[in-house]
Amino acid sequence: MTATTDHASTLRDGRTLTWERTTWDDPRGAALRDAMDAEIGPRYADLRGDEPRPAPPSSEDVVLVLLVLVDGAVAATGTLRRLPDRWEVKRLFIDAGHRRLGLAGAVLAQLEDGAREHGAGELFLQTGNRQPEAIALYEHEGWERTEVFVPYDPADGISVCFRKGLTAPVG
Repeated sequence: MTATTDHASTLRDGRTLTWERTTWDDPRGAALRDAMDAEIGPRYADLRGDEPRPAPPSSEDVVLVLLVLVDGAVAATGTLRRLPDRWEVKRLFIDAGHRRLGLAGAVLAQLEDGAREHGAGELFLQTGNRQPEAIALYEHEGWERTEVFVPYDPADGISVCFRKGLTAPVG
């Protein structure tokens, strides 16, 4: 595991916000992803049944994992994944005790910047139809709905997919 501090700032309430770029195997990110599964999984249990889920990201296709720390406590994560035909945002999650601070939009913006750094012209993401808070976030942040893409199943009625064109950074 290698983590590098990207930058730090201060929240409105005076707490320190630190951004780290790390790897997929960082146990802090894994703990947040496990918390995400525990929170979101039950929403879909009656829809999925025994159907296998698409393969999760792996260290081979993950380009960037962001961690956000608030006063040293891990508060949020997001992942940028490179697939053969697209760049995808994965596993965006904000710890329940750190929500309503604007972290989700900030993580998305950082992932978009990371994708630009790697030459991506557009990004894609998938969420589920039982995550209205995520859908609202993506729409608010300028993401556009698009057709369900592989590896997600358009016939299952669960996936809601988005894309966002990336413009070159100003300056």
